[in-house]
Amino acid sequence: MNYQNLIDFSADLSDVERFENKWEGLKEYIAQQELDGIELLIKYNYPSAEIPKEIVKSIHLPFWITWLDVWRKGESAAKYYFSEMMPEYLQFFCGGRNAAEMVETQKRLWKYASVFNPAHAVVHASHVELDHMFTRDFTYKNTEVCSVLAQLLNRTAQEFTDGEPPVTLAIENLWWPGLDLLFPAEVDDFAGSLEFDNWNFLLDTGHLMNTNPALRCEDEAIDFILDRITRLSKGAQSRINSLHLNCSLSGEYQLQQLQNGLPKDWEKFTDLEKYPAVRKHIAQIDQHLPFTTKRVKEIIAEVQPEIVVHEFITENMDEYSEKLEIQRNNLM
Repeated sequence: MNYQNLIDFSADLSDVERFENKWEGLKEYIAQQELDGIELLIKYNYPSAEIPKEIVKSIHLPFWITWLDVWRKGESAAKYYFSEMMPEYLQFFCGGRNAAEMVETQKRLWKYASVFNPAHAVVHASHVELDHMFTRDFTYKNTEVCSVLAQLLNRTAQEFTDGEPPVTLAIENLWWPGLDLLFPAEVDDFAGSLEFDNWNFLLDTGHLMNTNPALRCEDEAIDFILDRITRLSKGAQSRINSLHLNCSLSGEYQLQQLQNGLPKDWEKFTDLEKYPAVRKHIAQIDQHLPFTTKRVKEIIAEVQPEIVVHEFITENMDEYSEKLEIQRNNLM
């Protein structure tokens, strides 16, 4: 089956400096590994001219974690959720102080993505508050998050002359409230609420696995993924054009953490102290491991993707190469 093999990479200095020759070193790595290119996580400034455009096949847009109330209520919600943040930093967390600023930020990101002429730009379809990542006492359900996300995407698309994003949006599932792909009717309702056509779905296999803490092995996980995909409507299935391919079997951790609740002394943490704790927690849920079974080919066969992004969390490129080799060998 023909599809592009990509790896995830970011424009952050921490990623770029993994190679002695920086971007040129990444180009050499892509050639050595016989890959088609990268999915690049961009930042909020115009892309650097040093980034070799020819290897950028997909763009990942920044993720706003807690944004829904800011969209609805504006500056009062921004001050409530991000009381310690300078206004100029709000774009990194929720896009801005109000709906107008959020649209302007999203519009700018879409334009930056289009600079690379990628196959698509990935958008996370989720909203969650920091406390709820531990307690799961969520404020909003999937349907409300997806409905409001559609408003944001529609409003932003209207900023362009033809009412279409300048780059195809690839809307990605998560395990927090939003698009989790568990309920076919919710997926269809969300798709029907989008007022533009330049979009598709991106299936993150690890994120889908994270919705089911009962999973304990890869065979169970693959059965679960295939079951959820085939339950979707034909229209929804036809919109899944790409994969973030990785394995996450964190059910035992999730269940234990749910019993533990909030971290010790959480109420004493400043906002800035909470984010490192949250990142550590998310990394333990969303493991980003390689599949180690040949059955992973069944997912490829079912989805028939145009793009497969091998998405791992690693300390260095040697570790990344090891994980990439494991997963690619099981796709042969």
